[in-house]
Amino acid sequence: MLSLVKISVFLAGVAAAQEATYAHRIFHDFRSLDGSLYTCEPANITNDEQSSAAPVQSGYLTSDAFVNDFGIQTWGAPVSETSPVRKQNSNQNVYIERDEDGSSTHLVLRAYRNEDFISSAEVESKVSNIFHASIRVRARVRGDAGACAGIFTYYDDDNESDIEILTRDPTNHIRYTNQPGLDEDGNEIPGASTDAVMGGGAVWTDWNDYRLDWTADLSVWYLNGKLAHIKTYGIPSNPSTFILNMWGNGGVWTGDMDIGSAAYLDIEWIEILYNTA
Repeated sequence: MLSLVKISVFLAGVAAAQEATYAHRIFHDFRSLDGSLYTCEPANITNDEQSSAAPVQSGYLTSDAFVNDFGIQTWGAPVSETSPVRKQNSNQNVYIERDEDGSSTHLVLRAYRNEDFISSAEVESKVSNIFHASIRVRARVRGDAGACAGIFTYYDDDNESDIEILTRDPTNHIRYTNQPGLDEDGNEIPGASTDAVMGGGAVWTDWNDYRLDWTADLSVWYLNGKLAHIKTYGIPSNPSTFILNMWGNGGVWTGDMDIGSAAYLDIEWIEILYNTA
């Protein structure tokens, strides 16, 4: 067993404690990669042909270490009643970039608004039977309004646990959600989603440590090592995949990006402690 994680929280005024032992670990550190390989941001995808033909950036993202754990997604989502703008994932929106001062590197997921679609980014774990986990990601979000950065577990729309940052929100707001968030009539379910103010003066445009602990009875979120939120509603009950994405669809949730604008989810490292079903 790799790690024993203790959770001690107060729930409805009653002390609740849980311990979780995890058998598996995924860890990727994007901070100290060979910077000479990553000289500039790849060009934005502006048409479908570019999107489908774009290769994965050579270097770390084509290494066995990364490919064995993660897959870059290239699927798209059509226009619908709730998604006025088509979304299309592309390999070219997932890349390693050097920091501004050239001293380090990080992973980037990018969303870019074209006239008739949003070119987006998604990375999914190859392990799809994660069943309870402690997920930690050091990340920041930057760019224009109308996009959503997601760090979450997913089985289906009724088994999903989210950390979401909307670039239309104030920079000190973060969303914690267990799905489903809406009932059959499209009304918000009380307690499903929480729009929280980030503690300690944190803002999502700076680097922060995000953590989600998923156990049998609780979803517990932490920010920079401090307890941020707890839910007993909607605890996922099915084995799941871990997903990172940066996307928009012009809908009510994300808002709509201006044509020619972009937003970015930057990641320094990912750690997943987990068990399997």
